[in-house]
This record gives sequence, structure tokens and C-alpha cells, in this order.
Amino acid sequence: MTVSMGKLRGLAQVSTDGGIFAILACDQRGALRRMMEKAGRVPADFEAVVRMKEEIVGPLAPYSSGVLLDPEYSAAQLLARRVLPGRVGLVVALEETGYEERNGDRLTRLLTDWSVSKIKAMGASAVKLLIYYNPRREAAAAHQRQVVEQVARECHEYDIPLMVEPVVYPSRDGDEDGFRREKADLVVETARHMSEFAVDLLKMEFPLHPTAGDDPGLWRDACLRLDEACRVPWALLSAGVDFATYRRQLEAACRAGASGFVAGRAIWREAVEMTDEPARQAFLTGEMPRRLRELVDVASRYGRPWWERPSHQISAADAPEGWYASYPGFRG
Repeated sequence: MTVSMGKLRGLAQVSTDGGIFAILACDQRGALRRMMEKAGRVPADFEAVVRMKEEIVGPLAPYSSGVLLDPEYSAAQLLARRVLPGRVGLVVALEETGYEERNGDRLTRLLTDWSVSKIKAMGASAVKLLIYYNPRREAAAAHQRQVVEQVARECHEYDIPLMVEPVVYPSRDGDEDGFRREKADLVVETARHMSEFAVDLLKMEFPLHPTAGDDPGLWRDACLRLDEACRVPWALLSAGVDFATYRRQLEAACRAGASGFVAGRAIWREAVEMTDEPARQAFLTGEMPRRLRELVDVASRYGRPWWERPSHQISAADAPEGWYASYPGFRG
């Protein structure tokens, strides 16, 4: 089979009926606490963070095909509070927040006492892994590829889809000018490297630096390069840009071959930052869901169904008579 039954089912649970990913991202931990503290929402303790996530996810989940949550503040907590509808797929992060810095390298750390098997056991539809990556920092890149390979193997063993989120960083520490010039190439090279593994969805950055301008032709060509490098389905992350910019980025990405979005702050940032409570409540119940619905419309109109990727095509012939006899089940 090109796609195993468990992965096929998981991908269907986090996508629309048309094969488009419309996934709300609310797995931020350290970044969310910093946003809350900057807005004067102190103390940003456990219950305050859980409550903030509840206020964000509650109004948005009904319009999402899936929700990406973290294990520390939201995955179990929002299930227990009945915030996540049963028809909405659940993606749970595997990594620890932040990264280990080692001689300028950014190394992903898996969360202690958490695992692919536990994510599968709690009924989640997919696993998410954030990887900081620069293909030109060879030693760190080799380390990060080992992490991806390990997690991909475990997801194969437990028959659950793997979403990988590669985030690039400068080749030379502090060289922002160089990073502006190289970012497009880094994103494309990274997508090509990550596609070598048994990954089911790449959550990709927009393939241009924010200072590159907004020329439609430049955007189109950059997204087409990225699409060619992605040998598995990919969706666009929002990276904290403003909503209007992200909406345009999403259309460009989907026209080039992306299968939708996995977006967070572009949709809900003001829910954390606004201090006028009546205005904030109006945002939570009005503008925030409107933004998500608009993104769903854009992705559904222009996106490429994930099952059209050669890596993830499947047909009735892949489930012949007696298929269950050779189906391996959990391999762990």
C-alpha cells in the first residue's frame, strides 16, 4: 500500500471532505506565555494558559478540519472540557517547546515522558514534530534528520500520520542580511530533505523572507519551487504574519500545489493582545471565526487534495479481498 489504513484514516480525520487541510494551530507554549505577559496577562500560569487556549479553540474548532495542540496545556485539557468536537481531528505535538542551542545550532528536543505511542493511545489523529533545520549546517542537519527518521519509524509502527514542521534559521549566526538572501533556497532545500522520510504532511514556511516584497510573480515562482521540492503533501504555516498577508500567501501557496493550511497567530493573535474586554469578546466571537472561514474558503477553492500527491495515492485495489490477513497492526 502507498498509504497504510491507519494513516489513511488519520489524514481523512484532519482534512475536509475535499482532501484539504484546514488545521487550527494552538500548540504554542513558551511563545504564548510571552505574548500573555507582554499584554499584561500575569501570572501566565498553567490555568491561565489553558483558559486562553480554551477561549481561542472553542469558537474556531467547529470551522476547522483539525486542531493542533500541545500535550502540556491543551490536548487532554480541551478534551476534558469538551472544547474539541468529536468530528474534528486532533494533532498533538511531540517535541518540547523551544530548542537546545549548541554552538549556534538549534536542536529539537522531544518532550520527556511523552511519545508517539501515547499520542496514538489518547485517540489523536496525527503526530506533529517541529524541526529546526538548516541544510548547510551539516552536523546539526544530520542530527535533526536522525530525529525525524526515529519519529517517522515510530509513526509507521503505530500506523499514525506524521506532520513535520521544519523551520529554517541562518547559516551564520546573526547574519540577518545573509538570511534574507538565502531563505528561499533554505526552505526549498529543507522541503526536499524532509521529503526523504516517511512523512505524511509538511507544515511549510512561506518560501520568501518577509522583506522580499509582494510581487505576485515572485511569490508564484517561489511557491512553485517549493511545491516541486515537496514530494509529500504540504500545507502553509502562518509564522505570525498579519492576517491580510497570510491570506495572500495562502492563495499563492495553494495555487502552486499546497493542500491547505496549518495556521495559528494570523487568526487569533489579537485574542491574546487585546486588553479592552468587550472589544476582545467581539473579536473572539466575530472577527476570529470570520478569518478562519475565509482561509477555509481560499484553501478549498485553490488547494490540491492531499490524495493527489503520488506519495499518498490509494485506490480500491489497495484493499483487496482478505487484506486483513496481512495487515500488520501495531508494529511496536
